Amino acid sequence: MAKTKILFLIALFVSCKIGTGKNLFDPNSPASLGLLLLGSEPVVTMEFSTNRVQPGGVMYVSTNHDFTTKTEGLKLPISGISDSPISKIIPRSKYLYEIRMKPSVTTGRFRINLKDYYLNESLQVNPESFEFEIDSEPPILELRTGNGIDISELESGFLDIVANEDIVWDGNLSQVGLSGTAKNTLVVSDVITSERNIRLLFAGNPNSNGGILTISFADIKDKASNSQGTLMLPINVYAFKSGPNLNVARRSCVGVELDDGRRLVLGGRAKKDVMINGNGTLSHAEFYDSVSKKFVQGPDMVYRRQEFDAVKLLDGRIFVSAGLGGKIGPSNDALTSTEVFDPISNTWTEGPQLADPRLFHKMTVLPNGDVLVVGGLSPYKPIQSVGSVELVHITNNPATMTVEPIGNLSDSRGKHTQILSHEAGKVIIFGGERSDVFGPLTNDFTPNALETIEIYDINTKTLSKSTAKLYKRFNHFVHRLKNGEILIFGGVNSRFDNAQPVLRAQIYNPITDTIRDHKNLLFGREWGSSFIFPYGKDQLIVAGGLEYRTVNGSTFDSIHDTESWSESNNRFYMTSRSLNARWDGCDIRYNSVGGGMILGGRIGDILGNTEEYSFE
Repeated sequence: MAKTKILFLIALFVSCKIGTGKNLFDPNSPASLGLLLLGSEPVVTMEFSTNRVQPGGVMYVSTNHDFTTKTEGLKLPISGISDSPISKIIPRSKYLYEIRMKPSVTTGRFRINLKDYYLNESLQVNPESFEFEIDSEPPILELRTGNGIDISELESGFLDIVANEDIVWDGNLSQVGLSGTAKNTLVVSDVITSERNIRLLFAGNPNSNGGILTISFADIKDKASNSQGTLMLPINVYAFKSGPNLNVARRSCVGVELDDGRRLVLGGRAKKDVMINGNGTLSHAEFYDSVSKKFVQGPDMVYRRQEFDAVKLLDGRIFVSAGLGGKIGPSNDALTSTEVFDPISNTWTEGPQLADPRLFHKMTVLPNGDVLVVGGLSPYKPIQSVGSVELVHITNNPATMTVEPIGNLSDSRGKHTQILSHEAGKVIIFGGERSDVFGPLTNDFTPNALETIEIYDINTKTLSKSTAKLYKRFNHFVHRLKNGEILIFGGVNSRFDNAQPVLRAQIYNPITDTIRDHKNLLFGREWGSSFIFPYGKDQLIVAGGLEYRTVNGSTFDSIHDTESWSESNNRFYMTSRSLNARWDGCDIRYNSVGGGMILGGRIGDILGNTEEYSFE
């Protein structure tokens, strides 16, 4: 008898046209009939309309099982809690049920345990469980690159907007609007949507000065039907715009933003025939007033300085060291002096003397507040690079600050870069120019670009040489990445007639002491304004500098075009143009709001003009 039953079932399955899809779950299908004849109950399927629902909202479940014949109807037991968010289940037909939520439950994730419940009734259930969330918050939109973009990203034709959750939206042009100071003739020409991304395509032109672009989205909902109605997304559009003129045109200066928001430019070299304190090397300082958009004179430094360095201390004071210059008088000397600017009293106070004079050196503020002074070039002829490293112990009173000799680099160098690695507890010193003197005359020296990397250990106060090698370069840039690695790019590999730009970037890992090649710059540049700053989430922009254009390096030109590097895109790409193709200027980075200012420099003659890169 059993054998006959099996043969009958085989014949039944072969004779019936059972397609793919839902036939198995249809209670009247031959497959379910076959399961019934085999002594099994049909599989009960449930399909929920959403996994997110508002407080007091509704979701639906469709099924192949008629629960209206049961006394208790459809039951949906919630695992792990006594108070279910479900207030009522209403049958809309034999196979469709409305599930209403309690308005009092405003948040939470819940799991409906279907398997255990229906096992009591000897039913197979698909799925065995279902999770849903009570969601009272409307979706949030943001620019994929953060809250700021370069103006070139609008000119390129599209922006990507991302949502924090799946959205339900028609994406009609009538549902998108543009306003704000950056709009100009810009319009949205098309919209491409996916579950969590909106790509806006543009036509027309934004305001060349940048500004705020506000994008409005109407009727965007999430899967729980939450909506803000009209959602406004303001975006900071950065662009280069003309800034006020300096009171004194200068090159080889230093700029810094103070903790109180004031922006300060220091020292440098004045235009030809301009003499202040008896010399063209400046002690002159100026503040940029961002309200009046003018430069006002600040207190002079104690010393006239050019090719010096300045850092902001942990307490907000400014520490300045060395360079070429002096006090009042016509001569320029090699400086060992230091001084400190107190932004509260607006005064400069002389600090301790370094052991060695130096210019084109670098300083780094250490975690304990002390300042590491590394390398440089001596200003004496013939020019010789400096190998000594000194540590300045910072105190509240500059008169009590002291200088500790640390030792000598394996390769003396100036025009290098250095950066603090908090993860490794080290200052990493990259490349630079070493000048070897071979005779007594002015030009009796040989300049060499370095491939070496040296390391200062903060804890042991020792210097060591890395086994990793750079492409030889000086006057280059470094930037710390989010993962603690260091991006090195730009610079040149030599001086005089054989100078060539270094296009290849590299990434150094300070934990493993290894280096790897990265992408190429679009422009080889050195002597730039060192104008690199982050905006949005992960972006840098590089402006200004010189590019050598011939094989022997004898022809060069300053650069108008800027380029950006994105940590998420991991590449260099063209962005906007600066207003002036300048080099050997200085910059002030607006750490508080992003962007910054390029000041002075030269295009043939020394410049007094400035330009801001901002959205303000």
